[in-house]
Amino acid sequence: MNTLYSKYEKKFLVISFVALFFLIYQKYLSAFPVSEYLQLAISLTAYFLIAIDVVIGAIKTLVKQRRMSEQFLMVVATIGAFLLADFPEALAVMIFYKVGELFEAYARGRAHNDISSLIKLRPTSVRVIDESGNEGVVKPRAVKIGQIIKVLKGEIVALDGDLIEDSAAIDTSAITGESEPRLFLKGQSVPSGCINQGRVITLKVNTLHKNSSITRLLNLIEDASTNKSRPEKLIRRFAIFYTPIVVAFACILALVPLFIESATFSDWGERALMFLVVSCPCALVLSVPLSFFGGLGAISKKGVIVKGSIFIETLSKIKAIAFDKTGTLTYGRFAINNIECFNSYTKEDVLTFALSLEKNSTHPLAQSIVDAARKEGLPEIEARDIEEFSGLGICALVDNKKVYAGKDLFVQKYVDEPLKKVNSSKTPIYVAVDNKLCGIIELADEVKKEAKDCICALKSLGIETCLISGDKKAVVEEIASYLGIDRYYYEQSPKDKIEKFKVLKNENNPMSFVGDGLNDAPVLAIADVGIAMGDMGSASAVESADIVVMNDNLSSIVKTIELSKKTLKLAISNMYLVMLTKLAILILGACGIANIWLAIFCDVGVLILAVANAMRSLRFK
Repeated sequence: MNTLYSKYEKKFLVISFVALFFLIYQKYLSAFPVSEYLQLAISLTAYFLIAIDVVIGAIKTLVKQRRMSEQFLMVVATIGAFLLADFPEALAVMIFYKVGELFEAYARGRAHNDISSLIKLRPTSVRVIDESGNEGVVKPRAVKIGQIIKVLKGEIVALDGDLIEDSAAIDTSAITGESEPRLFLKGQSVPSGCINQGRVITLKVNTLHKNSSITRLLNLIEDASTNKSRPEKLIRRFAIFYTPIVVAFACILALVPLFIESATFSDWGERALMFLVVSCPCALVLSVPLSFFGGLGAISKKGVIVKGSIFIETLSKIKAIAFDKTGTLTYGRFAINNIECFNSYTKEDVLTFALSLEKNSTHPLAQSIVDAARKEGLPEIEARDIEEFSGLGICALVDNKKVYAGKDLFVQKYVDEPLKKVNSSKTPIYVAVDNKLCGIIELADEVKKEAKDCICALKSLGIETCLISGDKKAVVEEIASYLGIDRYYYEQSPKDKIEKFKVLKNENNPMSFVGDGLNDAPVLAIADVGIAMGDMGSASAVESADIVVMNDNLSSIVKTIELSKKTLKLAISNMYLVMLTKLAILILGACGIANIWLAIFCDVGVLILAVANAMRSLRFK
């Protein structure tokens, strides 16, 4: 029935408008009005065409949930109007209530489309290539880890997988908000939900469909509706008690003639009806949640997923933010900061010898040196008799020369001269050839290019910044000084981080923490707002934080705070707009200055204004 009714709802509304104009004409303009019985028949027919779902909804809520809804207010108001023979007024109340509902449905649809557009990024089928090279089409949930899938140009990646080709241009805008396509190299994991913009690619699936990036994101969005902000919760609680109070007060107004001899039931009955119409909390109940819903949508366009409007509210009031260092303020990857040469060797010599040794090592620092040397196009001379000493260094024969690379304590054993000490904020790799120091390669974790602007912007918003890191003093001091961070703490174990953050949180409440979502999960959990740099759907980030920055860009945090402030301001302004307008009309009505027609147009007008104002959040930039 609901589907059938919805199909004809707008047509019924048009018919009811025609009936309304006829009734108004008959009551106020016609010199030869038709009988009241015919007017009643016309108004009741039009009324039930548009109001049957409202009446049923009001009864269901009253019986099953034992509470009076805003629909109940409208039904009582219209029944009262019928009893007073105010047929046009009765029909008008319900017609304009339905107009408000349609407008609200349109607004909700707009907001919902902005957030749930990600659903379109979850394909229903995927091309799988078997071991024989045969291609078949199956559902994504049927694909197992390790299978090969094929993605054509312009198609959406259905499952997370490691790229088999040398490179691929992938559009990640739907997830990260980045406008430029991102280049993925061989072996890198391409997340589901992205669009292949280049040639045909193949991926080796590394995650099941139920745990894929796009599935986790959609689950996040669906769960966001359960984490309501305090204004939303307040309005929901308020509505439960509000309606019975309004009905009781309207009954008191209607019974005034029993106590005042000069008062008439028709006059005070109309005032009671007007009170019911104006008191309808629809504008408040709809506009405030819609403001937050639109804010969630605007933030999601920036590549940030917020797990509910409660975190928008809290973030807008944040006083301080603490950052982890590695993977948060820095890229978490080491880069060559400087190469110092000795004994007539050049930088190219140092890198060439280091490349020959380090390409045989599994140490993360070794990979940084190899990447830098290959980027320079240096020759790769094969090493022989390789020996690696775990945590210390590596040695081998390169071009018939004995080459050593590693920590100072390791290399010093094979070099005659004392080694030069390096600034402790850098990580030095010493390279020696035939008992002579060849050079020192200084490595440093690279600070994110947007980190300094992020810290500066947070300060301009009046937010204090802190750095809590497990790294050594010199490294943390240097980064904090470079970025302009207010307070910093170094050599903090995971347990120390929790205790330190608790102390800081007591001083600055509410307080946020920004981490990578993996090592910082305990701190993210106790923060008022835990923000994880998600790297396009990292499972740990999605699970442990309240907000996930999918594009891994620190500037998105600043933008999210700004949008949160705008959203909260908009929601509160809507509350004042609705409450003050309705209060003014209620006072005028109780005094007999305003009539039911003014109440009807005021109720619809304030609903449209409030919802239109709430929809501004969809256009936040």
